[in-house]
Amino acid sequence: MRVSSKKKTIKKLELWAAEVLKFKQELGLRRPILIEFCGSPKSGKSSCINSLNIFLKRNGFKTTVLTERASVCPIEQKKHPYFNIWTACSAIAEIVKNLSIGKDCIDVILADRAIFDALCWFEWQCSNPSIDNPSLDQQQFDRLRGFLNMDLLNRNIDLVYVFKADPKCSMDREYANLLTEQTGSIMNEPLLTSFNIAIDAAIKRNINDFREIEVIDTTSIAQNEVSLKVTSTVLEILKDLLEEKVGYIHNSVTKNLTEGINNWSAIKDCTLNYDKRSVVELTDSVQPVPIAVFTNRERTKVLVLKKNSKRVSKDSPEKDKVLIYAGGHIRKEDQNGNDRFIDVIRNTFRREIEEELGESITVNSEPCIIYTPSYNAKSAKHMAVCFIITMDLDDKKFKPRPEEFIQKSGKSISGQVLEISSVLDHSSDLDSWSCAILSDIFNVKLKESENLF
Repeated sequence: MRVSSKKKTIKKLELWAAEVLKFKQELGLRRPILIEFCGSPKSGKSSCINSLNIFLKRNGFKTTVLTERASVCPIEQKKHPYFNIWTACSAIAEIVKNLSIGKDCIDVILADRAIFDALCWFEWQCSNPSIDNPSLDQQQFDRLRGFLNMDLLNRNIDLVYVFKADPKCSMDREYANLLTEQTGSIMNEPLLTSFNIAIDAAIKRNINDFREIEVIDTTSIAQNEVSLKVTSTVLEILKDLLEEKVGYIHNSVTKNLTEGINNWSAIKDCTLNYDKRSVVELTDSVQPVPIAVFTNRERTKVLVLKKNSKRVSKDSPEKDKVLIYAGGHIRKEDQNGNDRFIDVIRNTFRREIEEELGESITVNSEPCIIYTPSYNAKSAKHMAVCFIITMDLDDKKFKPRPEEFIQKSGKSISGQVLEISSVLDHSSDLDSWSCAILSDIFNVKLKESENLF
């Protein structure tokens, strides 16, 4: 890349980064993005990670790099499955730790060899050192692959970059600055050739289990070109997360809905579409919003919340209201390779409850629908897809995220588990969905003046 061309490219990237950073400061990033770099040795991934990390940091983003664990693995035999099991589990531990840190602390997590890299090496160990005598048998391979492909893990990875290089090119790079020509246990052409085959097999086998996998062959591409491509893609992902493409359905489905609680069967076969939230809000389309009500088995108690004013618009039905539910909009990322409406709804549910309350909860039951169009104009464009979560609430301590909800302090009831009778003391402050839930799900008789329909 010529000097003048490089300067123009850098200027363009920096302007783009400034635009994305401004979006971030105005809208807030709901979670850090996680990108894994993996692939064949000496394919340029570490250099690319370093370049990307420096660019992001110097342009105002908060990043962290999870260094590859192979260099500190205590297992001496690199070809033994134990080596890959140790590095994979260590990488997962680092990912989970960093995802659990407050989301205001990190914008981008860069992982140098993690979950997908382990899948590639297990793929190789299942067919090498020879097809007749592999390091892993099929049963062991399937169990390890099942563990690494858990949605609980890989749903957090926004993009997997798989770097590849011709084995001869990798060997030339390896020895360019060494004073020996002796090959290593991994760095030799036959092994690199078989590993590249394993990478291709791993991509084919696991392509539907990850949000996005992108392959970059660096054999004949300059490092600057690779870094430019990767940096541009990361900025695009950040912008997409900030602009938030939400799910919506055609408003024709609402003609069969009544005010208040409806049966799930009324919309279960709908097709979801996605667009920027700012665009969808200007249309007559309806946005399904998965929510959760936390109650005890007797249904005498419920979790109460109140939204942080920074997280709701001025015309939101939730503004300054008492809520007896948590949840939020469907986002494009919730598809995660699955188009079935109920599966996307459940993916959204899990993500929202994790983001808002820090809880990990899976639902298998069918939800009900809450539709309250007469409450205000915004309500006509949203419907709640409501799950009832039953659990022992006697000693349960919820920790709502401060970015989403007002915290439990002083006289605030947000984040507290209250008796239904106590919730009624705040009935005039309840939003329309909460009123419908109390009336039809908890069988609470609301006074006419309290029923907001």
